[in-house]
Amino acid sequence: MTASFSRRQDGNMSLCFGDTRDALENRGKFLTSLGIDYRNLITAKQVHGKNVEYVEQENKGSGALDYESSVMDTDGFITDQPGVPLAVLTADCLSVFIYDPKRPAIAILHAGWRGTEQNISQEGLRAMQNKFGSQPKDLLVGFGPSIRSCCFQVEDGFKSNFAFGLAKKGGRVFMDIALINQRQLVECGVKAENIFDPKLCTFSDDNFFSFRKEAQAAGRLISVIMLK
Repeated sequence: MTASFSRRQDGNMSLCFGDTRDALENRGKFLTSLGIDYRNLITAKQVHGKNVEYVEQENKGSGALDYESSVMDTDGFITDQPGVPLAVLTADCLSVFIYDPKRPAIAILHAGWRGTEQNISQEGLRAMQNKFGSQPKDLLVGFGPSIRSCCFQVEDGFKSNFAFGLAKKGGRVFMDIALINQRQLVECGVKAENIFDPKLCTFSDDNFFSFRKEAQAAGRLISVIMLK
């Protein structure tokens, strides 16, 4: 199994956001270094929802060379087939990598605050349970970089949407997307010790793109996972 995320120095990986002129070349260089053929990549037209799709060999290349061929209205993928690279693109949102070593099977999820509010992590687990018979206690989970609670200020109204993961500092409210997803996963039976969080903040760390900081100029980093 291969899993990784890119950094700003790897270039913009999006075909529709930021400066896209070198995006295919950037994808090629980064993915080749991981032993992945960028032409086989599967990406989505992400909509900040909770839809998780099962993909297989015949889906390879969806969104690899142009945005229009991306899988519609999807924010996560699962597969149990080797050589099928799954990817999400982010610039503050959280990417969630899931690996079932017993099946084996994998998932990649795009979790912004809207997807988190809809429990996309739990949807990903449910999809793996239904399709592969995966057991949450067996799963290994990794998080990519995201905007962290140090920088993600939200409106007070978020308190009615999340029971945890919000903290008041200096009269302002800050949200911790990673913590909320971690809690949601643990609630479904994933072992806390099996969740790896690198605690990298896309807003404060210049190694990453940040939509909140750069707005429309922001490129996207790629999070990719593939069974060998």
